[in-house]
Amino acid sequence: MIRESLHLVPLRRDLHQAKLVFALFIASLGVFFLATIVSYIIIRTQSFQPIKREYVPLEIPLTFWASTALLIVVSVFLERACWFVRRELQAGFLSSLRIAFVVSIAFTVLQAFGLQYLLSQHFLAYDGSTKAYGMSFTIAFVHALHVVGGIGFIGYIWFQGRRNRYDHERHWAVNHCAGYWHFLDVVWLGMLTTFVITR
Repeated sequence: MIRESLHLVPLRRDLHQAKLVFALFIASLGVFFLATIVSYIIIRTQSFQPIKREYVPLEIPLTFWASTALLIVVSVFLERACWFVRRELQAGFLSSLRIAFVVSIAFTVLQAFGLQYLLSQHFLAYDGSTKAYGMSFTIAFVHALHVVGGIGFIGYIWFQGRRNRYDHERHWAVNHCAGYWHFLDVVWLGMLTTFVITR
C-alpha cells in the first residue's frame, strides 16, 4: 500500500504540471483570438468612415453554419469519449474518438469551401469595399489551422487508445483533447457572432 502511494506521487505531480501547462496554453490562445476579434471589429466599423464608399455587407457562407453544427458534434463525442474512458469502456471510448475524428475532417472540408468563397469575394473589388471578406477569411483561416492541430490531437489520442494507454486513472490527455475542442467551439461561435453583428 505504501509502495503504491509512493508510486502515485510523481503521477500526481505530472498531472498537476500537465494541467498547468494546458491552462496556460489555452489562456494564451484565448488572448490571441480575443485580440484578433477586437481588431476585426475596430477595422470593420471604421474602414468606411474616412472615405465615402459604399458599405458592402458581409455575406456569411452557408457552409459556415453547417460546419458550426459539426464542430459541436465533435465536442459532444469527445465528451462521450471522456465519459467512457473514466469507466474503462474501451469500445465506446474508441468508437467516440473515431466518430469525432471523421466529423472533424468533415468540418475542415466545409470550412475550406467557406474560406474559398470569402477569398473569391475579397478579390471581386479593388477599391477596398470588400476588405471585410479578406479580414474574415484571415481570422477564419487562423482558426482552421488550430482545428487541423486539433485533428492531429484526436488522431494521437485514438492511436494511443488502441494501444490501451488510457484507463480510469490515466486519461488526462483525453480530457485535454476534449477541452481544446471545447475552446475551439467557443472561439468559433465568438467569431461567427462577430461576423453577424458587424455585417
